[in-house]
Amino acid sequence: MTSILYVGIGGIFGAILRYEISRHIKENREIVIPIETFIINVLGAFLLNFLSSPKINVDLSYDVKLFLTIGFLGAFTTYSTFSHETVDLIKNKKYFHAFIYMSLTIIFGLIGGILGYYVGFYLGNLI
Repeated sequence: MTSILYVGIGGIFGAILRYEISRHIKENREIVIPIETFIINVLGAFLLNFLSSPKINVDLSYDVKLFLTIGFLGAFTTYSTFSHETVDLIKNKKYFHAFIYMSLTIIFGLIGGILGYYVGFYLGNLI
């Protein structure tokens, strides 16, 4: 039962942070591509892989892992919003924007994940 609470509490914080970041960026955005979801998903990929790197992962308790990875980052990142925004771009005949958004999200998500893993690996060696 406590595992569910860790995931739920992490999810609350992740969802709130995602909402606040999205709201703030949308208020100041003038470009067509939904950059807020892009930033959130790339940052989430970095953080998840950072936390999953062997040197960092071994130092975290199971409950902290549940809170941070499944709870917080699970609610913080969002594939469904990414796909919805891509479909909206396509429906609005912004095919080039949709292609750029999809491509950059996938490429930078992978780069963020790789960087997160190696930053965690090397920082873990310093600790």
